[in-house]
Amino acid sequence: MSRIKHLVAVAGLALAAALPTHAADRGEPYALVRDGERGTSMTGDSADWSSVKRLRKQISGDFLWFRDGGKQYVVQDPTVLARARAAWEPVDKLGKEMDVYGREMDKHGKVMDALGKDMERAGAGMKPDESKIRSIERRMNDVGGKMGDVGSRMAGADEAGQARLNREMADLNRQMADLNRQMAAATQSDSQRAAQHSMDDIGRRMNDAGKPMDALGKQMDALGKRMDAESRSADKTVRALIREALDKGLARPAPQA
Repeated sequence: MSRIKHLVAVAGLALAAALPTHAADRGEPYALVRDGERGTSMTGDSADWSSVKRLRKQISGDFLWFRDGGKQYVVQDPTVLARARAAWEPVDKLGKEMDVYGREMDKHGKVMDALGKDMERAGAGMKPDESKIRSIERRMNDVGGKMGDVGSRMAGADEAGQARLNREMADLNRQMADLNRQMAAATQSDSQRAAQHSMDDIGRRMNDAGKPMDALGKQMDALGKRMDAESRSADKTVRALIREALDKGLARPAPQA
């Protein structure tokens, strides 16, 4: 499947007074479409994506698609396309780095899910005040599952989302620590103390498993900021190329359905 990157639109782009108002100046949608399975860099909404998918079937090779004044255009000039690809190359490279971090975060998230299940099984040995114990177990399992889910969602989150998910993870760690204390207070017998020992061990493992997730989250946050800066730069370059293509007559109306 083609990979869509929703870019941050550049506002307040300075223009010479003599230039006409083009799509690039109004922040209208565009897409840099690579042939085959090499991906698509795009702004716009689902309706625009539908147009691009249709054009991919009609146009051979790479092309730059954009809207201007309600009309759709495509550019296949080799020089324009080469400059547009070069503009997005740093973002593509950073995207691959983010994919690596995402896979690593997903791996840790699965470990956290497994530990949550271990915690649930360990809690089965707790006997006194079973209704209370079961309540704590459910909450522990729920928190453990949420920690795993947060780790998995970090892979595809933007900068703001990663910061929010890091805060969620810190809060979940505090909740798990409090639940461990509650469980300790609710257990008394030898079997209960043995079960508590097992749960404490799992709790420590959960805490240890959460540390690399926290570190990865910070790395992903820093990388996300770099991607944002590079995306803004690439977006500015492509919009300037759109103006140039229109001015030089290199853009042609997009084929109709």
